[in-house]
Formats: sequence, structure tokens, C-alpha cells
Amino acid sequence: MTDTSKKTPKFLRQISTVVLTGLILLTSAGVSKQAGLASSMPQKVVPSSKLMAQSDSLPPTVEQKVRQSASQQLKVPSQDVKIVGFTRQTWSDGCLGLGGAAESCLQAIVEGWRVEVTNGQQNLFYRTDGTANAIRLEPQPDVVTLPADVSQRLLQTVARQVRVPVSRLRVAAVKPATWDGCLGIYKPGQACTRIAISGWQAIVTGGDRSWVYHLDQAADRIVQNSTASGSRGELVPSFMPEENKPVLEANIVFQSIVSGGLMGKVTQITLTNDGVITQLISAPNIRSRPVVLKRLSQQQLKQFQQVLEAKQFRNLNGLSYLSSAAFADYPTTMLQATGSTVQYIDLEMKNLPPALRQVIQAWKKL
Repeated sequence: MTDTSKKTPKFLRQISTVVLTGLILLTSAGVSKQAGLASSMPQKVVPSSKLMAQSDSLPPTVEQKVRQSASQQLKVPSQDVKIVGFTRQTWSDGCLGLGGAAESCLQAIVEGWRVEVTNGQQNLFYRTDGTANAIRLEPQPDVVTLPADVSQRLLQTVARQVRVPVSRLRVAAVKPATWDGCLGIYKPGQACTRIAISGWQAIVTGGDRSWVYHLDQAADRIVQNSTASGSRGELVPSFMPEENKPVLEANIVFQSIVSGGLMGKVTQITLTNDGVITQLISAPNIRSRPVVLKRLSQQQLKQFQQVLEAKQFRNLNGLSYLSSAAFADYPTTMLQATGSTVQYIDLEMKNLPPALRQVIQAWKKL
């Protein structure tokens, strides 16, 4: 009689081995099949927030795609498109906040970039996601142009005054304005009729110089803003957007705000009507307390105010003297006094209008 009590465990172990082997083969086949399917499907996208957390610099892929898009829009080679500036942004939907009325946009938070570019004549703003797989051009504001006869009168007047042929002059920028009886040109001690005259403020450039002019609606009256005129080289002034002008507190006589650069630091130096000069430095996630740098005597304060009057600082209001080649990584300075805000870049100091340079020098001496 055969004893099967000892063979049974061995038999079961053999069956178990076969079953386990089959399971391993089936599992391996399943994994291989899933891997094959995964390779044929789109790869998982890394959240743009992780990409952007690596650096505050504009990713090269985003820069390249924006340049390519702007190149087509502006009809210039991509190498002629310059990045003027960029900021990190969080968009409210997959259309980057620019969806049309009939467009269905994915409702999701999208981290990305807002990028400003220029070809030297026209600036465009683009919105992208973190990698610029989605990229959209912001609607361009209506371009203001002078009527043909007004433009002709203006250029003929400028040609006579600055002795440059009309053929070399062009209107670089223009905006509607409402003037007083002096067409908005401030002069110490001059009384101006408080009436509303519809007109224009125009920036004219020719060769290596630029001028700012004020004129009425029909160009019957044309006056050069000599304080704001005289920038040289490629430094052609432009108009500051109203929303870029900080509100000046009533007790502030003068202040400078230096901002920009790779570190994002902002240095604000303020002179108040009691003669105290204070400095406040802030950066992303950092804000210092105001530090008193100096206390001016009433005579020193009055002398500086006289410089502002003599150089007619008010006539610089709303003008920007910035070099597009350095916007992205070079600090810019905003100067403010009662009734006037102007900004410039130190890189172009020698090309600024003489009156503005003299105010800057007087401020730095304090």
C-alpha cells in the first residue's frame, strides 16, 4: 500500500509553482501592454507652477515661441523682435483671460507669463501658459493718429524751428489732450486762462533728436515743450499709461522710485515738506522700514524747490524716457513731484533732455 500523505504536499507545491508562474507571466504581459499604451498616449504634462518655481527668468522656450509669434504679427525677422519685459501671471481659464463671447474656455487656473515685445516701432503684449503651448496676443489699443492736414502743419512747423527737413521728420506718438490757455506749457509766474482747449500732445523725431509739441485741434497753435524736448540718439520718448503713475501723498515734495532688475528690488526715496529724506527698500516677500537718510534745512528745501520751478519740471509730466534694449534687466527710475511724473533709465542719462538731467543732478546732490 502506497503512502500518499508524503506525496500530496509535493504535488501541491508543483501546482502552486505553475499557478504562480502563470500569474507572473500574465502580470508581466499586462504591464507590457500598459507600457505600450502609455507610450502611444500623450505624456503627462508637468504643472506649469513647478516649471515656473524653478526660476523667475523667462524660460527660453517661452521666449522663442513669443518671438516667433511676434515675428509673424509684425512681419519682421525674429531676431529683430526684442523682449521689452515680462511678468509671471495667473490666468483664470484656458483661454488666458482672452476668450471670445462664443468661445468655450477650460475653467481652470493657469499659471503663465505676460510678455511685452517690440520691433522698435510697435509694442505688443502676449499671454502664455507656463511653457507657451498656449499663447495669445492681447487686443491692441486703438492707435491715435493725427489728421493728415494737422500732421503736415506740425511737421512743417517743427522743420522750421529745429532746421531739419520735413522728409527726415516723423510723428513717433500722439495722444489727445485738453489744454488750458497756455496749451499746457508751464512757466513760472505765467498766468494761464482756465479754459478747455481740445488738442494733441505729439512726439516728433528726426535723425538723432526728438521733440515734444503741444497743439490745438486744428494745429492753428503749435508750441514746443522745450523742457521735454532734446533727447538724443535712439532715445525717443513715449507716453506713460495713466495707471502706471503712483498717487503722490500731499506732504511729499519729491520722490524717486528705482525698480526693475533681476532681483525685483524697489528703492523709494522721499523728500517731505518738513525737509526729511527717507528711504524704503522692498523686494519680493521683503519690505524694510523707512530709514531717515538726511534732514534738510528749510533753506536747502527751498533751493531744491526753486530748481524744480526753474527747470519747469511740471512740463515732463506723463513722459517716459526708456531704452527698450534694457527694459528686461536694467533698473528704471520714476521721479515725482506735485503735478508731474516722469520716468527714465540711467543707461541713457547722457541722451536725456538737458532740463531733466539737471533736475536729476540736483536731486542726487541732496
